Amino acid sequence: MELGDYSEDGLDQLLVRAEAEIGRWRSVQMAVVAEKRRRSSHLMDGFRSIVDWTAARADVSHETARAVCWTASRLVDAPEVTVGLASGDVSFDRAQLLARLPDEVRPTHQGHDIGQLKRLVAHHKRLTRQRERRSGNGFLNFGHSDELATSFWGELPGLDARIVEKAVDQRADEVIPSGERLAVAERRALALVAICQDSLDTDTGSESSPVDLAVTVDARTATSTGGETGVSVLAGPRMGPRALEEILCDSKIELIGITENGKPLDMGRRSRTIPSKLRTFVLDRDGGCAVEGDNSRYRLEVHHIQPWSQGGTTSADNLITLCWYHHHVSVHREGLQIERIGTSRVRLKRPR
Repeated sequence: MELGDYSEDGLDQLLVRAEAEIGRWRSVQMAVVAEKRRRSSHLMDGFRSIVDWTAARADVSHETARAVCWTASRLVDAPEVTVGLASGDVSFDRAQLLARLPDEVRPTHQGHDIGQLKRLVAHHKRLTRQRERRSGNGFLNFGHSDELATSFWGELPGLDARIVEKAVDQRADEVIPSGERLAVAERRALALVAICQDSLDTDTGSESSPVDLAVTVDARTATSTGGETGVSVLAGPRMGPRALEEILCDSKIELIGITENGKPLDMGRRSRTIPSKLRTFVLDRDGGCAVEGDNSRYRLEVHHIQPWSQGGTTSADNLITLCWYHHHVSVHREGLQIERIGTSRVRLKRPR
């Protein structure tokens, strides 16, 4: 089929006609399933259920087979939906949702799109006390691996999930400058890290206290590769050179080096830690995040302009105040470079 000759309106109509055709054939499948179930012949074929038979014969997933079989059984008392499906006026997705609605509510679906129809189905779905108990308190799992990133997943009861969602979105508005165009999912990920950092810090003001975490650097491999190998969170995932540089920038995370002979060497925080009085002076001098156009005072941190790992000194001239977002995300993760535009103001630029 050559689609290049179709107009925009023609493409729209073709999409609609194709979905109508799918619906018509789904209605045929539902009729076959109903007849097969009536005869119980799927059991004679050696299948445990009509779903197994449908999945095998139609070469579809069990999810698809289950949807066809379940919808066929539920629409026995809703012939108008079955007729609409067979005529192409009702899509199969809509038919599945209509099958879940009470008989007296089903006629009100006109004018609802699929999203609205899903909400209508959820509104009328019974939620018993027993089912509430089965949902429990939710769960959260972390998929630890040796890779750079760690995946995690979970589930929360409805109210708890809404509380978490609202808190994360609110923190994202506080942490991320309004001019930064980030996807919602990325904003929420950064906000969640900020919330957890607050929880780990004993003081959530502008000066943070150490976090009980450690990173190991194997000098036997890290030195020759510029930190691209041999760096990892203690008993956790790997890290790259950019993350290592972030830790070396007066991080709150303990850094432990492993020497050539395999013995640990505590690299500590003493040589690169900013003394309290000097930190206070820099914070007072800059009066907030020093990035031009940003007046954020959330989680202010003092940053080495020339990295300590590259010979930068821990002196007032080499220190600048940055908010959490510009420090950890813009500078250390995105690699933006700092350019002074005054005594206490800086501009972030992409490296050439």
